[in-house]
Amino acid sequence: MNMYTGQQVRVSWNGIFSCNYRVTNGVKQGGILSPILFCIYIDVFLLSLHDSGVGCFIGEYFVGALAYADDIVLLAPSAHAMRRLLAICEEYGSEYSVSLMLINQNV
Repeated sequence: MNMYTGQQVRVSWNGIFSCNYRVTNGVKQGGILSPILFCIYIDVFLLSLHDSGVGCFIGEYFVGALAYADDIVLLAPSAHAMRRLLAICEEYGSEYSVSLMLINQNV
């Protein structure tokens, strides 16, 4: 718990250091607990995408959100379905103070 609360960091650029500032969310890069904590944290998000009933399915299996490490790919059968998935992303980001970087990869 001590590793993730009260943490302060600073930025170094060309030998010049910024002022210290508190880290209020996220997991430590390379931390042994980070993958487990990330999975617990992101599970709510993936379940909300699944429970929406929108996105791609193979039979009964939801494949509308494929996740590995800190990457998530959204798959939808229509522009309308994709907009719904993206709205869920925005809702999750607002509720849990998560910034999601969206990259549009039209195929």
